[in-house]
Amino acid sequence: MSERLEKAKLLFVVLISLALTLNFFYEEYQFAQMEPVSHEYIGDEVWYTSAARNILREVFNLYPPCVSGCNATLQFNSALNLSYFLLNYAGNYSVDVLYHYQKVENAIYVSIPKDELKEIMKKRDELNLTIVQPGWKYPEQKGILRYLNLEHPPLGKYFIASAMLKEDVPWMWRVPGIALASIALFSVLLGSYLATRSLWLWVAIALLIYHDVAFRTMSMVAMLDIYSAVFSMISLALLPFKVELAIIAFALAVSSKYTAAFYALPIAYLLLKKGKSPLASVALPALAALIAFALLSMPLAIKLGVTKWITEVLNGLSWFTVSRPSGPPPASPLDWIEGRVPSPLYIDPAVYSVTNAAIMKTALLSFLILYPLKDRRRYSLPWYASFFLVSSLLGFELLYLKGNKTLYTFYTVVFTPMADIGAAGIVALLTNFDDVAYSLEWWRRAVSLGWALIKGEKRLKCEVI
Repeated sequence: MSERLEKAKLLFVVLISLALTLNFFYEEYQFAQMEPVSHEYIGDEVWYTSAARNILREVFNLYPPCVSGCNATLQFNSALNLSYFLLNYAGNYSVDVLYHYQKVENAIYVSIPKDELKEIMKKRDELNLTIVQPGWKYPEQKGILRYLNLEHPPLGKYFIASAMLKEDVPWMWRVPGIALASIALFSVLLGSYLATRSLWLWVAIALLIYHDVAFRTMSMVAMLDIYSAVFSMISLALLPFKVELAIIAFALAVSSKYTAAFYALPIAYLLLKKGKSPLASVALPALAALIAFALLSMPLAIKLGVTKWITEVLNGLSWFTVSRPSGPPPASPLDWIEGRVPSPLYIDPAVYSVTNAAIMKTALLSFLILYPLKDRRRYSLPWYASFFLVSSLLGFELLYLKGNKTLYTFYTVVFTPMADIGAAGIVALLTNFDDVAYSLEWWRRAVSLGWALIKGEKRLKCEVI
């Protein structure tokens, strides 16, 4: 009877998790296709999608296809040659000028028949063109036609670029992020139940992550943060089952955006508990992240030259320790804990990223309250989730103290799902008063021991527990 009940519960979890995931994908996809955001940049998409398009052209010699007509950006080597083309060749190639760039030098955005565009690309040198780029119109930013966004790792941009090979329109850019976020949601929901066999915990996790504003917002925006977040979530989901696979997912998260690097700390702690040496515990996640980053960056390194690529990477790392020019309202890690200073990404409809103070504080509390219970099956995953949260907040706080006072709340998507899972651990704890009593008694004894150590009545013996 017990075995049949467990199978029934597992089937229920799988079906409801799948239903939530499909509904999540549908709602996010519907928003991505909604006017006007379906044909507008949202937030920092201006940088990441432009870089993805440029990587296709500059690194892989690939271009977005013409799906429903052909639009392209044409850049000339001088204003004189741009004017000469418009006077003498535009009519011959059936070019219809849609936009004259202001900040992008000597460039126009045009509508052109597919065959004529191919002909222009063949005669690029003859027509004094420096760039012929089919696809969506670039934002008005100086140097944007050559921008590769080398201050960030490449994996997220590869996903965005892959969508452009289907069609270079804003709603399509967002599909990979929506798809991966849906996969991560299902992985966490199913993984959390398989790891803990706690239905209460699973219900709490499902409700909190499904309604996580930061996770939902960033899933439907073509920015790098969601890729870092989803691989971090998958890493956490794999942690109770196969730490090696969790390390690979962690490496992919770091190769999407460096903000996931702080998760090396809880992974190293788990490796240490499993018997690895301190050096191996630190080296394994660090080397995995470094190898993944190097392999994924190889096309860029070949294109730019290894020396220039390394220089750009080092410059990018230093970029994270200083404040940036004006952007969204800057926040501090304390603001995130308090649920203050949301990041507005679009005005109408309102698209913004914000944290939930109650969830953040509950998750931080779970790091302490669940510590005595962390080796129990029911509480291990939520405690490690809270450890992920704490390590991320500490990492961001170090950057803040180092001098980067322009942290933005949309960064938090890398840890808000961890906060959801950590907070869910407290919900699960409150369903078992014996476990509550055990945790409180453990902390009472720990405080008593600490006081005895301060007074010199006890001596400290260190070991990893």
